[in-house]
Parts: sequence; C-alpha cells; structure tokens
Amino acid sequence: MLRQRILTALAIIVPVFLLIVFAPTWLFGLFVLAVIGLGAWEWAQLGGFRSSTARLGYVVSAMVLFGALLLVWLTVGWSSWHWAILVLAVLWWLFVFVGLAWYRQGLSARASGRLLLQVAGMLTLVPAGLALTWLHAIAPLLVLYLVLLVGAADTGAYFAGRQFGRSKLAPEISPGKTREGLFGALFLVIPVGLLGAWLFGLVAMDALVFGLLSIVVALVSVAGDLQESVLKREAGAKDSGTLLPGHGGVLDRIDSLTAAAPVFLFGLLWTALLPGAGH
Repeated sequence: MLRQRILTALAIIVPVFLLIVFAPTWLFGLFVLAVIGLGAWEWAQLGGFRSSTARLGYVVSAMVLFGALLLVWLTVGWSSWHWAILVLAVLWWLFVFVGLAWYRQGLSARASGRLLLQVAGMLTLVPAGLALTWLHAIAPLLVLYLVLLVGAADTGAYFAGRQFGRSKLAPEISPGKTREGLFGALFLVIPVGLLGAWLFGLVAMDALVFGLLSIVVALVSVAGDLQESVLKREAGAKDSGTLLPGHGGVLDRIDSLTAAAPVFLFGLLWTALLPGAGH
C-alpha cells in the first residue's frame, strides 16, 4: 500500500510541478478545468445524485462556470466577476469554518441538507480553480508555495497527531483528527511562512503579515479537509473515489487546497504584499 502511494504520488508530483513552473497560465487553467471536472464527478456521486445523467449535468455546470471565468480573463483580464466569485468564496469558507462546529450526522437525510451539500461543491471547486489560475498569472511560484504550505500543514498534523494526539478535534466529523495535530500543523507552517517571505523578498513588516496570512490559510485548509470528511461521512464512503491508487480520489488530494487557495489569494490582493498582486 505504501509503495503504491509513493508511486502514485511521484506520477502526480513531477508533471504537475513542470506544468506549474513552465506552462503558460492559459494552459495551467485548462489543467485546472480538467481537475474541476474530475472533482465535480466525485462530488456528485457523494452528494446524492443517483443517475449518471444528473452527475454529468453537475460536472458540465461546474466546468462551464469555470470555463466562462477563464474565457473572461483571456479576453478582458481579471474583472469584477472574478472579484465577486473570490469574495463569495471567502464568505463561504467563513460559513463552513463556523458551521463545522454545529455539524451532526444526518444532513443528507433532509432534502435541504442534500441541496446544501450539492451547492457546496460549486462553491468549493469553482472559486478554488479561479484562485489557483489567478495566483499562477501573478507568479507561478505562488502556486508552488501554496501547495508546499498546505502539504506542510497536512504533514505536521499527521505526525503530531500520531505522536501526541489525545484530544479529538472534530469527533462527529473525523475521529482521527486531534487538536495536537492541529498545533503540529501550525508549528510546521511557521518555518514555511518564513521561507516564503524570504523567497519573495519581503521586508520585516511585510514578512510578518505574510507569515500571519500563511497561518490563517493553514487553518482554513483544515476546514477544507473537514468539509470533505462531512461529504464522505454523509455518503458512507471512505474515499471520494478510486482514480488515484493508494490515495483515493481527486477530492481526497485537493480538499485542503480548495479552501486554502481563495483565502490566500484574497489575502495577497487585500494586503498587496507582492508586486502585481494588488491589481
């Protein structure tokens, strides 16, 4: 199982790294479009769409919406539409962050609950794709940094949770996650934030703001992980899919990133920390 996980990870990491670093943003955007399509298919299956036609319609809707945003950027640049989607995404993750504390299993048993889970997919996947493409247009290194930041948070949470985990973080959602794991995630994020500030050449005060933003983004990434755990718990599924041997589905690999990307981009645009990020 471990060997399979490593081989799959290597098969993913190398081409994605090359795509981020060397591909033009429009090509990177098309890659993100494909990922959104795959993620939407898994979300539709977990979200209660029973027929293949309904699931396909969900996938097409997500891809068309993101494709339209991509087309607007290619023709007129970043617009008020992109800003509106980004702000909506930040508000959505604020809602999720608060709402997770009130979650109790059985949400999908109600029609309104199923609708919320289905709408959540659009509010998760499309803005995340927009944010990643926008970050890439500013500087591909920002996308790499974000992936490293989220990976560091996941790694810190995993090892600290295994070694010191005692207090459950969200037992109703994911019994394996602990508060000690969360602290471990934040502990590992701090040096990554300092590294990022140095790489981007930030002065002391800007570096502090960048580090604080990185911590906030890491916290929000946990909400993305927990949101997908809710979706899988409601569907009675262990993984979101089987596309990635040893890892599960696409959503299992991007859940934290979907939450982190819009918040990271919004923070950069709001603070204008980096040249070109304020426009």
